[in-house]
Amino acid sequence: MYLAKIKRKVVATIKHPAYKNRKVYIIRPITPDGEEKDQEMVAMDYIGAGIGDTVVCGGAPGVAKEVFDLEMAPIRTLILARVDQIVRGDNANTKN
Repeated sequence: MYLAKIKRKVVATIKHPAYKNRKVYIIRPITPDGEEKDQEMVAMDYIGAGIGDTVVCGGAPGVAKEVFDLEMAPIRTLILARVDQIVRGDNANTKN
């Protein structure tokens, strides 16, 4: 799992059934300090997040089957949680 920032929404008129009634976003991994790293990627929203949110993302082989009960789904990354606050070390340094 890793932290990411939701950058923009992906819109498609024709899509795989696994994406039905789900939002798909472009995300970019970030450090706990909010610094962007790596490249942008596509992620399926599982929690109702929005553009600009800091989120926890993850994925593993078989996650689409477990979460969506789909045998063969083209889903690599899921948005799993919205981050309200990051508390570091002695709790003195927080970031919203």
